[in-house]
Amino acid sequence: MREEHQFLNLRGERVFSALHLPLRPASRAIVMCHPLGEEKLWAHRVFVTFARDMAAAGFAVLRFDYRGEGDSDGRFEQSDLETRIEDVSLAVDSVRSLIRSVTDVTLLGLRFGTIVGAMSAVRRSDIQRLVLWDAVLDGAAYMQSVLRLNLMYQMAQHRKVIENRETLVARMAAGETVNIEGYEMSNGLFRQTCEIQLAAVLSQFRGQTLLVQVSQGDPSVHPEVAQISGTIQGCRTATVNEEPFWREIRTFYQRAAGLTEATRQFLEHPA
Repeated sequence: MREEHQFLNLRGERVFSALHLPLRPASRAIVMCHPLGEEKLWAHRVFVTFARDMAAAGFAVLRFDYRGEGDSDGRFEQSDLETRIEDVSLAVDSVRSLIRSVTDVTLLGLRFGTIVGAMSAVRRSDIQRLVLWDAVLDGAAYMQSVLRLNLMYQMAQHRKVIENRETLVARMAAGETVNIEGYEMSNGLFRQTCEIQLAAVLSQFRGQTLLVQVSQGDPSVHPEVAQISGTIQGCRTATVNEEPFWREIRTFYQRAAGLTEATRQFLEHPA
């Protein structure tokens, strides 16, 4: 297995990428779509380990940073859902041009990355599979949880909420940004994400999908996940026992063994 790091070019802006390659020519590739903001940082170690494990299993794997995050160009407040979809498309095109032997591409997303990956997949005709880890099913509900982080910061700083959710949303609508754990979120990112219902997006995807729930001891399938898998052709579910490594946890988490195995089984044994 070898690794190559480079900047991809998108209209003069650099998108940082890390390509993990198996020793033999790969016919299958995985492009990884990371979560949002701080969750990206906490999940980084698991993403790297997963990419290396899958490269050792014969897959080409591309990790990259969306513009406005990580080592890519741009500012966070200038990026939104649409720019991230553009970045995914660039990543897929790069994999196909760099590795001529690749005929099968999977998009893998975690948390917010599941929305980005799913939206990207339905806009292309050359994505065979989607793997969605701890998927965001409702974009509006997810954005409310993101705004809650700002409210929690206000409570820590002032012992009370000075600006409620409605005020924060109004500020963004007026052209301002709202700070979420050090990241300035714009109205574009907020509004575009609020419009997303994952089930509606997946209904447009013609490939195979794996929805993986992350649970801590509860093997039951979330009702909404069960409904999606029951109504959308080619969609399967799995539940794995895993800690939420995309948050600050006490455990030193280097490898998400349950997610890795569920993903490997799905990719190596398609329906």
